[in-house]
Amino acid sequence: MATRRWSLTYPSKLIKEPVLYRVAKDYKLVPNIRKARVTETTGEVLVDFSGKEEDLKKGLNYLTGLGITVKEVRE
Repeated sequence: MATRRWSLTYPSKLIKEPVLYRVAKDYKLVPNIRKARVTETTGEVLVDFSGKEEDLKKGLNYLTGLGITVKEVRE
């Protein structure tokens, strides 16, 4: 099992959508929200995802396909 920390920036059209729930459920990832800031126009979330490497890649592709900007954060 691997863990990746990603910074996610949502466009305004996705702020009310359950994106983290969907990526966790559909790709068998375990999210751990480290920090979040949501306004009416944007959402920013720092989240750790744990899961199989292949599932992490699929989840990343899903998020970017929605139009979410994803940056991996390395400590």
